[in-house]
Amino acid sequence: MMEVVIEPVSLESYGEIAATVEAMIAEERGIRTLGSRTIKQTPVRSDILERGFDDGREATLQQAYATDGSVKRDDAVKLIGLLDQLFEVMAVRRGAALRRYPSMIGLDTLEKCGYIRSFPQNLYMVSEFSHQYDTLRQVKTAVDPAALARQSKHALAPAVCFHCYAELSGQVLDGPVRLTAMGNCFRHEAEWRVGNHRLTEFSMREVVFVGDSDFVEEERGWWMQEIWSLFVELDLHGSLTTANDPFYFSEDALKIQHQKMASMKYELLVETPAGSTFSIASFNHMGDSLCKPFNVNGPAGLPWSSGCVAFGIDRWAFALLAEYGAWDEWPSIVKDRFQGRALASVMQV
Repeated sequence: MMEVVIEPVSLESYGEIAATVEAMIAEERGIRTLGSRTIKQTPVRSDILERGFDDGREATLQQAYATDGSVKRDDAVKLIGLLDQLFEVMAVRRGAALRRYPSMIGLDTLEKCGYIRSFPQNLYMVSEFSHQYDTLRQVKTAVDPAALARQSKHALAPAVCFHCYAELSGQVLDGPVRLTAMGNCFRHEAEWRVGNHRLTEFSMREVVFVGDSDFVEEERGWWMQEIWSLFVELDLHGSLTTANDPFYFSEDALKIQHQKMASMKYELLVETPAGSTFSIASFNHMGDSLCKPFNVNGPAGLPWSSGCVAFGIDRWAFALLAEYGAWDEWPSIVKDRFQGRALASVMQV
């Protein structure tokens, strides 16, 4: 049995909240939910600390991150750079071509992906002032300049991979393709959820691979094993489990079930000494669900399959600082493993 506790900011909104909750309960009745399956798991840790622990690690996190995550400092910045370099080199070693995409993405691209309809809760839309003299003159003296803005043809990118499909759109590929890019991604989170590892703007490194279904599954399997090995080498704690995308509406429940039953999505979950658990990487096999709308085809002229691996770079950095504290205080064996991994990857390129 699950209990939902709601704490309204203002009692003025109580009626609206109550009506929304009743509507959602009615929609959820009769939906069969599937639990996640754990594929790999580290031994259960015995050093979980009570909330409010103070052994230096909490002080490190407070120094490295602003409370709302809007500023990253010193060790966090250093780790984000090192981690992205490590993942980039791993991708290049696998044959991925390097890309750099903009922070904005066309609404037409998101519409092809089905993202707007399925995940409206995540999107930040981009507005603009029209290049008309009268409008711009009004902005100078308006009490509320934003009221004069109009919706542009863009949103802030919620993920990096969609740019890859836009680039490959309409192509017939002679053989499998691997692309990798790091970019800033944006997702609209409720204010009370923002902070620590959950940010509205974050760095994501993605590796996208396109080919036949066997190639995609083999590539995803390689990444799952390689990243799990890295996870274990760094003495992090957690598990690799089946997962699903955060579909918002109850009518999308069948998509959630399908994703879990078909093992379309795996997530690497890390558990910190303070007891919080969150995803730091995902491994996805999308079939032809994205190649088909973008008309990305194989040699036979039919839509190919695709997959991707996504790394939440900020989350990896946060997890490592939560586990070991400041960089200078890391156990030498862990620091050597981390630096050795990065060096080994560079040497193999």
